[in-house]
Amino acid sequence: MMDESDIKERAKREQDRMNAILEDAKISQRRMDALQPVIENTAWMKAKLDDARAAIKTAQIVVTYNNGGGQKGIRENPLFKGYEALWKSYMHGMNRILDSLPPEIVQTETENIEKPQTTLELIRNKHKKEA
Repeated sequence: MMDESDIKERAKREQDRMNAILEDAKISQRRMDALQPVIENTAWMKAKLDDARAAIKTAQIVVTYNNGGGQKGIRENPLFKGYEALWKSYMHGMNRILDSLPPEIVQTETENIEKPQTTLELIRNKHKKEA
C-alpha cells in the first residue's frame, strides 16, 4: 500500500487532469466551482481504486472464516466488497462530472466509438482490449 502523501499526489494529478478536461470544454467558472468537491473526491477515489486493485490482484474472490462457536464457512472476500463500493461511488462522481460537459462534446466523443453489432462482437472486443 502507498502512504498518504503518495495518495494525495496521485489524487492531485487526477484532479488536475479532470479540471483541464472541463476547462477545455469551456465549462463556466461558476459550474467549475460547484463541481470542485465532486472532482476532489472522485480524484481521491481513483487513487484509492488503483491501490485497491493492486491489493486484490492476487486475492481470492472468496475466503474462509471461523467466528468460533462452530460458525465457519466461506464468504466473499471483504477486499472485493470494498472495491465494489468504492467503484460505484467513483462511477457516480464521474457521471456527475461527465454530465457537466456540453452535449455536443459528449456526442462528438461517442460518435468516434465503433459500436458492436452483436453480443459476440462485444465480447470479442472486450477480450481483445484485455489481451
